[in-house]
Amino acid sequence: MLSILNSLGVKTQVDVRRKRILVNSDGIRCVEPCLEEMRKIRGGFFVIGPLLARFGEAIVGLPGGCDIGERPVDLDGKVLACAANGRGLIGGNFHLDYPSVGATETLMMAASMADGVTVLSNVAKEPEVIDLARFLNDSGACVTGAGSDKLLIKGKFKMHGSECVVPPDRIEVGTFMIAAAITRSCISISPVIPSYVSRLIDKLTISGCKITQCNHDTFQVSAVPADVGENLQGFDVKTSPFPGFPTDLQPQTMALLTTCNGLSIVEESVFDKRMGHVREMQKLGAEIHVCGSTALVFGREKGSTLRGSRVDAADLRGGVSLVLAGLAAEGTTEINGIAHVDRGYENLDAKLQFVGANIKRLIPAVSPL
Repeated sequence: MLSILNSLGVKTQVDVRRKRILVNSDGIRCVEPCLEEMRKIRGGFFVIGPLLARFGEAIVGLPGGCDIGERPVDLDGKVLACAANGRGLIGGNFHLDYPSVGATETLMMAASMADGVTVLSNVAKEPEVIDLARFLNDSGACVTGAGSDKLLIKGKFKMHGSECVVPPDRIEVGTFMIAAAITRSCISISPVIPSYVSRLIDKLTISGCKITQCNHDTFQVSAVPADVGENLQGFDVKTSPFPGFPTDLQPQTMALLTTCNGLSIVEESVFDKRMGHVREMQKLGAEIHVCGSTALVFGREKGSTLRGSRVDAADLRGGVSLVLAGLAAEGTTEINGIAHVDRGYENLDAKLQFVGANIKRLIPAVSPL
């Protein structure tokens, strides 16, 4: 993302020690980001709203990211095109056909500098939307209603810099919660905002895990046999936009369910191709039957009987689900395509090693020329 911003003329400075990034956008002169960098991540498309609001035009290539089904960007473009008046963007009333997080955030940024008032209905309610609204308001925008299904945005002629503290990644938090459960371990996780992962907390509690909040931003997930008896119990899951069960935790949860008692049903209602990890899990010995967007997961009465094998990560969340399955499997699991996982998890192998996992990154051998 920094490379994409740099290609527009943004000056960025990364302070690793203080975990800060300084961004100065005063020098933007280009409205066409580097296409090669754009193809690497989905998030690059977010530049279209701010560029249109500031310069009245943008030339943005289609973004990359995981192949998990239909992820159209035409919604953003159609609304933005309707909002343009030849001189810039103008406010208006717009209803989203689906509460897409990306579309909501793109339109929020664009409307913050549009002429007049914009009302967006049927918008996403995710925590990331609330956090973006907070940052925009700290930067001089006027956004109200974040967290509800309707946003009211009063356009401003100019905005200014501000400081933003990025909240904990709720999907990373959830992934480590599931890591504790699938390995029947006890892990303390911090920092955490419990309300962001409340649906997962509910499911893990039903399964038999013990979750204890140690303080306001730390809790402990325990799934050791002494706490839960012979084995965890399976449960059913249906993904949906926030505050429902997050689609980005579906593959990891399915990995867990292969090690639990009984039959579990996993229904994916957000992305139509988010079952790509199933075939790879089957290579590890998982018994999963897929019919359309629904998977039947047959668990094990006495815990995991997953067996190590060589598998391929085809997308971010599917890839990390294979890592979790590998932690629970007997023998050694080798996962190729781990670059997908690196896009969403910083130093995942090191963090897992820190809590006792036997995991290491293999550096590919360089073929002679």
